[in-house]
Amino acid sequence: MELNKVDKLVQSRAKILIFAAFAFALWQFSWIGADIVKDTESSFIHIITGLVILGSILWVIACYFFYVFSKKVKKANALQALNDELTHKNKLQAFMAGYFILFGMIWLVIPATDFWDFDLILIIRAIAVLAIVIPILIFSYLEFKNDQGAE
Repeated sequence: MELNKVDKLVQSRAKILIFAAFAFALWQFSWIGADIVKDTESSFIHIITGLVILGSILWVIACYFFYVFSKKVKKANALQALNDELTHKNKLQAFMAGYFILFGMIWLVIPATDFWDFDLILIIRAIAVLAIVIPILIFSYLEFKNDQGAE
């Protein structure tokens, strides 16, 4: 069965979001890694710096994919179809899951500081990255799951 334009756009949106989440996570976690090892004499910093550069390039590519996607949506006149009730439900579920995961991580870090000496700025940055990436991945999963059930 051939997918209609809206179904193709839904799948494309989910794939772009997954790619963007991966690119953002690679970029930001590598950057955090670079901040962790920057004061050491490790040659590992060159690998991490390469990953930071790769992640940032992939993020720029993801932004280009978003631009191309928006042109496709406009051409297909499918904005309303892509913002239906199911999409809003998926966004809400992803947001709520991300919210609980974010605060769960925060509440795990608070007692952990009694036992370990953390650089809290790095921990906060890592939690912030996860708070961005996890809801995007959950939303994409829900979009794929619902799209598979519609066939």
